[in-house]
Parts: sequence; C-alpha cells; structure tokens
Amino acid sequence: MIGRLKGMFLAAPPQTGSHRTGVDIQKRFLIQSEVSSQGSMSRVYKALDTESGKSICLKVLDRDKNDAAQARASRHEERPPEGEIAFQIRHPHVVRTYEHGTTSRGEQYLVMEYLNGISFEQIREGGLARTAEKLEWLAQTAEGLNAVHRAGFIHHDVNPRNFLVARNRERQAKVIDFGLAVPNTPAFRRPGNRTGCLLYMAPELLRREPIDEHIDIFSFGVVAFSLLSGKLPYDSPASPHTLLQRFSLPPNDPQESKPKLSDEVRDVLLKLVAVNKRDRWPSLETLADHLRAIPPKRDAS
Repeated sequence: MIGRLKGMFLAAPPQTGSHRTGVDIQKRFLIQSEVSSQGSMSRVYKALDTESGKSICLKVLDRDKNDAAQARASRHEERPPEGEIAFQIRHPHVVRTYEHGTTSRGEQYLVMEYLNGISFEQIREGGLARTAEKLEWLAQTAEGLNAVHRAGFIHHDVNPRNFLVARNRERQAKVIDFGLAVPNTPAFRRPGNRTGCLLYMAPELLRREPIDEHIDIFSFGVVAFSLLSGKLPYDSPASPHTLLQRFSLPPNDPQESKPKLSDEVRDVLLKLVAVNKRDRWPSLETLADHLRAIPPKRDAS
C-alpha cells in the first residue's frame, strides 16, 4: 500500500477526532515506512497525511483477525472499535488518536501521533538506561495506564512492547495499542477472555476467573519487574498450565538478579505482582508518586 501525493497541501486539515467512513487511504496518505512496534493484528505505518501535511502513525486493522478477537473477547456484548476506545483516552502519557473510521475496503483504521520511540522491551534487552530513568518512565506509564482505567477501560495487553519512550529531548514514555482493550463493564469482566501476552497475564485471567483493571496492574508489575531486574518474577512458562503451576509459589526476589535495587523498589515490585489481587497494589492512581518518592541512593546503576 503506497500512497500518492498530489501537489501541495491545499485541503483543510481533517476534523480532529472525527469518525469517517469509506476513506481511500491510498489517496489520503503517503506511506513513508512500516512501523513494527505494534502487533500482528494490524499494519502500522509512518505516513504523511496529505490533508494536514503532517507525519502521523497510520494503523490499519486486519479485518479477519480482529473479527476473531472480537468473538473471543465476549459472547455477550460487542466490543467497541479500537479507534473509538483510543480516542476517548486523553493523557500526555497515552499515544494520541486524532481520527478513526473505516476504509473504502471496510477495514478499521486509526490516525495517531507518530512516536519515534524505543520500547521497554528494547530498553531492557539493550541495557540502555539507568535505574533512575527507568523508574521515571514507569511512573509516566503508570499515569498513562491509570488514565485508561479512569476512562472506563481495561487495556488487556500490557507488555513491554506497548510502552514507548520517545527519542526526542523530553524522552517521555507513553502507553500504546488498544487492540485488545475492553470496557470495564460486567459483560467484559466475565470469565473467558483469555487474550494478551502469556508471560504478562494475571493469574485470575489464566484461571478464567472474573477480571477487572487489576489484571493490568499485575501485567504492569511484570513489565516493571523485568525492566528493573532483567528477569521475570515467575519462571518462563511453556504453556498456560505450567504458568498456573508456577503461581503456587512466591515470585522471584528481584534483588537476586539486581542486588543494587533498593528495598523500596523490591517491595513495590513484589506488591505489583502479588498472585492474590487483594494483596496487589490496589490502584495505579498512587503508583507514580510512590515511584518518584523512592530515594535514588542505591538505584543509580
């Protein structure tokens, strides 16, 4: 899919946040490069919007895969389109969605801010930051994820690929990808929607128990644990069954793999990944301030 640019940008900018139908994206957008930071459910591009003259991120959803995901998500209620969910969430640490709708081929699409960023996964694997920087990025993404919860949604796919740190001077971190997000309502809290990234799934999700926003808190804890210690809190499972067996044991101690982590960081990480959600960090509302208040004394590595 390669767009075609017709002269200068004479058309008026699009109505920000509008829902459109029948958009010919081959005429509307000039594709500049493919972006690989989001999953297999869609095609994601850096593109030039010929209406506004701005570089944006264009996401086009695979119709068949998303229909299948919709069927898995709930047999009781239809999940809102990803663009509709994403557009409702406005926060400095959540990727901004400007427009959403359907293409002339009947595919869902989103027009979002373009982030030239690096994922938490890449940061962890490359050892690209100090602990103090990682704590600040975790605080920022906790704020972003809390905004998702306050808007009435469960992200449902919290993993290190869905947090990006911009490569600009500010180096801000943002939550991305609402492809599996669902409303935090009774129909979607029912057992059965076992979707997401296995290594980061909460115990109650794997056990097919009723869920709520606490599954995101657990997943965020696994992300934070691995980002700060370099290891997962639970040994890597070969299957959901072996992971459920592992949950019968306490999580690993992050100080075993990263001795310089302070006791304050250790305590937060273990509370975030508590198997019983009653023992888990109760809400992301308070987490960012708590992370920023941790003394930097031993965490400068």
